[in-house]
Amino acid sequence: MSFRKALRRADRGEAIKLAEAGTTKFQEWSDTDEPGLKIRVRGHSAKWILKFKSSTVTLGPVNRWSVEQARDMCSHVRAMLKSSIDPKPWIDARLAGATAEGAADVVLRRKGKQNNEWTAGKLMERYRDDHIKVGRVVRGKRNAPSAKTLKDVESAQLQEPFVKISNLMLRELDESELENYRNKLAELHGGSASRKGLAYLKAALSWARKHHPAEAGLVGVSQWWRDVANLHTEKTKDRLPSVEDLGMSIALAISARRLPGRSDKTQETSNTTIRALWTIVLTAQRREAIMTTETAELIEDEREGGGWGLLYRPPHVMKSRREHVLPSPPRAMKFIAGTQAAPNPTGSQWLFPATRKNKDGDINHMDGSSVNKLLDRLRGKDEKSQEYSMPNILTRAGVQEPDWSPHDARNTFATMVEDWTTRGDAASAVLDHEGSGNQGVSRGAAAITRVAYSQSQRLPLKRIAMEPWCDAIIDAVEAALPSAEQIIISLSARNT
Repeated sequence: MSFRKALRRADRGEAIKLAEAGTTKFQEWSDTDEPGLKIRVRGHSAKWILKFKSSTVTLGPVNRWSVEQARDMCSHVRAMLKSSIDPKPWIDARLAGATAEGAADVVLRRKGKQNNEWTAGKLMERYRDDHIKVGRVVRGKRNAPSAKTLKDVESAQLQEPFVKISNLMLRELDESELENYRNKLAELHGGSASRKGLAYLKAALSWARKHHPAEAGLVGVSQWWRDVANLHTEKTKDRLPSVEDLGMSIALAISARRLPGRSDKTQETSNTTIRALWTIVLTAQRREAIMTTETAELIEDEREGGGWGLLYRPPHVMKSRREHVLPSPPRAMKFIAGTQAAPNPTGSQWLFPATRKNKDGDINHMDGSSVNKLLDRLRGKDEKSQEYSMPNILTRAGVQEPDWSPHDARNTFATMVEDWTTRGDAASAVLDHEGSGNQGVSRGAAAITRVAYSQSQRLPLKRIAMEPWCDAIIDAVEAALPSAEQIIISLSARNT
């Protein structure tokens, strides 16, 4: 027996009673308010049915859904059938208690897996390997990738907020997931990490949408991620350590190789770290550009003579992506090359080799964070210092800007050199804020000399800035050493 009417709660109740009694007659109600929706009773079974064109889909037991819920399900199922998507996984998920949206995620995930589409984890792996590592093409030439960018991307992949979404298909990502990722990063790692992580994930999605939409599962997907904004604004840093601040900091680092409470020799600041601090301050270059220096990139300046040296930095380590050659005065060369500060006895290709070997037995260059950790130890901010209630040694020594970072030395350099010389562009030449150069890679001594003496490197102009700066820093360290040594001795006596 069949009925055609606008289904009501009473019709549903009657169907349930008939099924419970076990009717021997087939009975069906067709809903005039929702085309294709039916209640079908046979024996002890009462089901919601949707007929759409040639398809018949069971929505579940009649006692599972109200009339309103069954009608709502019809619109979802009909849309899936129109898109040639099997609605059964969606219905199963709904029957298991999932919301309509949650069930839709199940369908998207299943379809994505069937097509071997990318997860968020696969996206970042491909973005890292196929885009970041190969470098960018600029004016017809491929630039080597930035080591810092590569490190940032790899770090973002290991952070807990990303690990939690790494198994999501790209089909499953939406504004809500991306906002949660951004906010969790900020909560766990700070605003700067949140800004970077969000930027890299958005850039990876845009790259995949442009170059691999079918593989990634982004065909026809609007670039919704562009609307998820970064909430963190970097604060302007206006720290300006004085020459005396820098000199005392280096003097304390030299005097406090092993701070009180660190009995193990492995907890002693290495000679290489001390020399790296010297070099970053003396050259006023960015930390990563210095830490990645190879021994062959620091040579004697035979043309200038008198103990002058040349420090060559290839384009891929410079923010400007230009070759950069820096003249090093004779006094500074003794510290940078290691004849006074800390020699390089390992025979490594790196000017600042790591103290430990990699898993494959090779020695990489020292990580730039080593210098920052050294400064944090002097500030009493590391775990060991806090365990022994170590004070901020920089503050105790009278350093006016105790929280200065290696990058802040560039600000001091620019300010002081402009005061000392009549050539304001001398500081810019050293800091690589202007000029142009050829693209290239690490070179031999003869090639470095040729690059250095090209007009684009403005070597005479750089010497105007470098000599008074290096003299001032070395003089400041030498003047501070006696006081620094006494401060460390007093601290050691206190903790004996």
